[in-house]
Amino acid sequence: MIWKKNIYDSLTSCAALCDEFATECSRSEDIENWYRSIFLSLDCADMCRQLAMLYVRGSENTRLLAKACIEVCEKCAQEVSEFETQRCKQVYALCQQTILSCVSILDMTHQSDSSNSPAVTPATLFYGIDLRETLYN
Repeated sequence: MIWKKNIYDSLTSCAALCDEFATECSRSEDIENWYRSIFLSLDCADMCRQLAMLYVRGSENTRLLAKACIEVCEKCAQEVSEFETQRCKQVYALCQQTILSCVSILDMTHQSDSSNSPAVTPATLFYGIDLRETLYN
């Protein structure tokens, strides 16, 4: 799968914004009102960050995590939509954009699955790589 920079940027931007949002909420005087938002934002940030890494690496598990990321982003967006702050609106918009990026990932992997390219990396690419040398240097 060939990765697209705009999808990667969407995932990493969502991760960064959700981390910032959770930090801001944790400093709020009425933190009790923000608990669910904080935890969902942290979950969203972690999922987006991990999906970005799998996506760029071309992992076979990208599709699985993209499905989960959609669910977490939807929960996060739903939670912040209940508040009227400017930051909540930003988080909501970026989560929606990230959901679309995840759907694009699912579409891309679906298309690549139906092509005639091999589903796994040939083992011959790894012949001659000695991991002991990498681990001990």
